[in-house]
Amino acid sequence: MFKRFFCFLALAVVLLTSCNTGGCYETTDVKVYCSFYSLDSLYAVAFDSVKVWGVGSDSLIYNNDSINELALELNRKAQITQYVFQVKAKKTDYYFTDTITFYHTNQPWFQSIDCGCMVFSTLDSCKTTGSIFKSTKILDSKIINKKKEHVILNL
Repeated sequence: MFKRFFCFLALAVVLLTSCNTGGCYETTDVKVYCSFYSLDSLYAVAFDSVKVWGVGSDSLIYNNDSINELALELNRKAQITQYVFQVKAKKTDYYFTDTITFYHTNQPWFQSIDCGCMVFSTLDSCKTTGSIFKSTKILDSKIINKKKEHVILNL
């Protein structure tokens, strides 16, 4: 009797400790991070009163925020993602608008049962209309679930 109880107890401990109740330990947030620099890429720049929204979307991602970087999601179902960047000039209340276009390829990635499927991307190129940002530079083309500077937007 004691032997059966001990075996049952040992089996219960093994089974209960092997279950994962904590869920996903990986971040499933996959974004492209863009920083702002002066044209010579020497000085980081911050903006006040910024609005950012996706082309074809009426949802604001940033609204009158003061920011020094953008964290943007790429469209999982397309190979082109566009965002409108609008900044207000302090003295004149004039709005400057630029469109940032990302060209990318997508790769579905199954992390685990708890984490599910994510879509990683590779940036092929990045362009702007040139109204605010004069050039772009891709630092890291692999867009995965790690926070890392991917693109520099030069003024």
